[in-house]
Amino acid sequence: MSARARNSDPAPLTPTQLSTLTAAATRELLWGLREVRSTVRAWRGRAAAIPDPMLRRHALDALDDKRPLLDGAALFWTLPRTRNLELIRLLVAFQILANFHDHAGERAGHGAVEAAASIRTLGAVLDIHRPWRGYFVGSPPPDDGYLDSLAFTCRSVAASLPHYDDIRPILIDHAARAEVMDIDHDARSVDRLEQLERFATARLAHPDMFWWEAAAGAPSMMSVHVALALAADKRTTPDEHARAADAYIWVGTIASLLDNYIDQHADTATDTHNYMDYYDSRESSLERMTFLIERALREVSSLPRGQRHLVLVASMIAMYLTSDSARGSQLRSSTRALTARSGTLTRALMPLLAGWRLVYREGDA
Repeated sequence: MSARARNSDPAPLTPTQLSTLTAAATRELLWGLREVRSTVRAWRGRAAAIPDPMLRRHALDALDDKRPLLDGAALFWTLPRTRNLELIRLLVAFQILANFHDHAGERAGHGAVEAAASIRTLGAVLDIHRPWRGYFVGSPPPDDGYLDSLAFTCRSVAASLPHYDDIRPILIDHAARAEVMDIDHDARSVDRLEQLERFATARLAHPDMFWWEAAAGAPSMMSVHVALALAADKRTTPDEHARAADAYIWVGTIASLLDNYIDQHADTATDTHNYMDYYDSRESSLERMTFLIERALREVSSLPRGQRHLVLVASMIAMYLTSDSARGSQLRSSTRALTARSGTLTRALMPLLAGWRLVYREGDA
């Protein structure tokens, strides 16, 4: 490969990068996958026992429909230098809560569901210096304590992180950014799109993003996951926390847009809000998606332990680009164009993740 080609590759597959990939894959295959399966199985058993039928349905659907996101969240445990199974339990529990809020918020209408649906609650879950007030008032709770148990798991493990106090402002700030999801989910609002733009312009403005790109990425929990993972490592510095949180704003944006990308035709059929609709044309959307993918990969590769970050982010991109929707006839040509610009590492991971989907029968997130 020429020097020019290497410089233009946002995720090169060098010998050192290959070694990092092998180490991360070994850790995940030997310990991570087993712990994630065990953790999800336990929470699914709790969800199946929820007395309220509507809450039970939402909890189970959130676990099943968004299962790949739980594996994606757990991958952040590969960032610290030492293995920490408690970190996996924290990452999975928090993502289960985030999935529930997303799923319930989209389908609110039942009283108990609406009481628990607001994304604002996620900030309180991780702010362990404030008392936890619980999801429901009264006893017994309609979910038999399912959501509170998830919250207590998150809070107890977060309290044990060596650098929790360093990341607390990051957790609070990025959870507050995710409140844009409550606006997005409020289908009853007559000016929802105007509210989205106002919120994004006032609270999420980024010099290199359109407002809808910032709005799309804000509900992503990527910055929260990376903050929690790095806080588990005693050798992480405060500067690394701040830089990683900023870099993962780009990762969260491209993750959310890729999710919208693979859902766009289904969303059109059901008249569902989709951020891909804000672009002027298919060509302009592909140009921006390419820019955002390359920028996200370059941002994380410049971080301390950048090669570990690159494995994680390339895996996430490859997971979306190997989904059934991305490879379908309607998106096949544009997916090829995105794949071509996603880096050598990402392309090398795609056959592996396509095989992963077959083995674990995981569909689109």
